[in-house]
Amino acid sequence: MSDRYCIRGCVRRDEHYAACARHGGDYTGAFPCTGCAPAECRDGSLICDRCFGRMRALLADGPDLIGRVRSLADPMKATPTDKAPGGRSSATEPPAPIDADLIDALNVLQKLEPWWHVTLSDYSNDLEVITWLGEVVLDRHPEIAGERDGWSVADAMAKWGVERRADVHVFPDEDPEGEPESAPVREWYDPLLTLEQAAKRAKVSQRQARRWVEKDELTVVAQHRGPRGTVMKYVHASAVDRVAAKMRDRQESTRFATPQGG
Repeated sequence: MSDRYCIRGCVRRDEHYAACARHGGDYTGAFPCTGCAPAECRDGSLICDRCFGRMRALLADGPDLIGRVRSLADPMKATPTDKAPGGRSSATEPPAPIDADLIDALNVLQKLEPWWHVTLSDYSNDLEVITWLGEVVLDRHPEIAGERDGWSVADAMAKWGVERRADVHVFPDEDPEGEPESAPVREWYDPLLTLEQAAKRAKVSQRQARRWVEKDELTVVAQHRGPRGTVMKYVHASAVDRVAAKMRDRQESTRFATPQGG
């Protein structure tokens, strides 16, 4: 950790400054402070590990979430299916309008589609990017009198969730039982790589990297369709290193093998 603090104003729970009324842990009144010591950041990051982990998890769930919201917003699901002779619908009512919440949430989610599987640690020290991502991914906008002043991925996840998961996301600051034990964020030491990046890391051609995937030597852990329709596939850096080492060992053993019958 460094001496930099999370730009989102995060604090370390139950750690207070000496001037705080709850310092020392013996305060029994209804004082609202749950912690005032700022949360530290790693070198090369502007946000704490807790924010980083939440942001990475929400972005990873983005493809499923936007699919869920799009399916709810599909006006064809409200189109009458009973047909009169000749193929004309016997119903006169138009399809039901799309809920305004779904439209507003989709506007935010669609802007984030290129970010679903980026290597977040590459941008964690970029003030402009991290500030924007914090607003559109992590910030919560409570509904007051049926209205919200904005939408984020966290808002959409809390309201609709994703169909492929039975569990419900619970964030640490919403957990009444308190802060969970901290765990290392995998991306800090094992980032996601595109096949192009994987090929460069292993010092092989992109065609070779694709062959490793086709032969199940290398497992694709995430993929999404880019703005031009190209499917981007991602693999873990540790898997690339493991396969590259395996292939080098195989080449060496073949090179120095004693020819049979020689």
